[in-house]
Amino acid sequence: MKYEERAPSPQFAPFIERFWAFGTEACDPESYEHVIVPDGTANIAVIEPMPGGPFVSVAGPSPVAVRVPVQRGLTYRGARIRSGAWRAVMGSDVIGLVGQKMPMMMLSPELGAAIQSACGGADSLSRFAEGFEAALSGRPDHGLLDAEVCALAQKLVDSDGFAAMSDLMASSAIGERQLRRRFQRETGLSPKVFARLRRVRRACIDLAYQRSGNVATISADHGYADQPHFTRELKAVFGMSPLQLRAYLDQIRHFNLLELC
Repeated sequence: MKYEERAPSPQFAPFIERFWAFGTEACDPESYEHVIVPDGTANIAVIEPMPGGPFVSVAGPSPVAVRVPVQRGLTYRGARIRSGAWRAVMGSDVIGLVGQKMPMMMLSPELGAAIQSACGGADSLSRFAEGFEAALSGRPDHGLLDAEVCALAQKLVDSDGFAAMSDLMASSAIGERQLRRRFQRETGLSPKVFARLRRVRRACIDLAYQRSGNVATISADHGYADQPHFTRELKAVFGMSPLQLRAYLDQIRHFNLLELC
């Protein structure tokens, strides 16, 4: 398995967090379930080759890991929509998509067709990103970005979910209750759940690359009370123990991950 990421152009950076590509290799099984580490974002994905042309799908933010079927010979590419930017990109609420997957054609046939045309047959993630941005040209609306929500989401991302929520809330220009309500409306998740996912994501990266050593050390480094607490958290999010998750992540060759730069 091979996973790659690429940053968007500056013009689309307020709306797209990263472009990504996932592919199988000759040594992989014919088909299997891929476990996606949740990060609080929504994704637009393109799968090809498929009968009838590239298949464009949407996956909403999820509070737990999502398992998706993968088939050898297919290419999976997509864009992570920046948390808080879904409305600006799609002109619709994201909250109804939480934990859901559906064809793009059900949400926006026009955009789905544009992505199919612009991204189909791309021979690299770079070309895919160029096509995807071309398909979105003129669509994202800066006026639909909630500045307070985007600022809070970015602070939680930058801190890997470790920053004290009370401090972040206090620095906002609006009240805590209103900010929590607006955050959930624009991201689909509460600030607490979003922070939890960013914290788990950071722990997964260190777990996979053994930056902090053994599981007990990683659990302590990431603020979990003890190793059993860390294990329960991963079981709740992934349905896996830390060692099972590490074994799975070790099978994937990662390239250009922002967190590893």
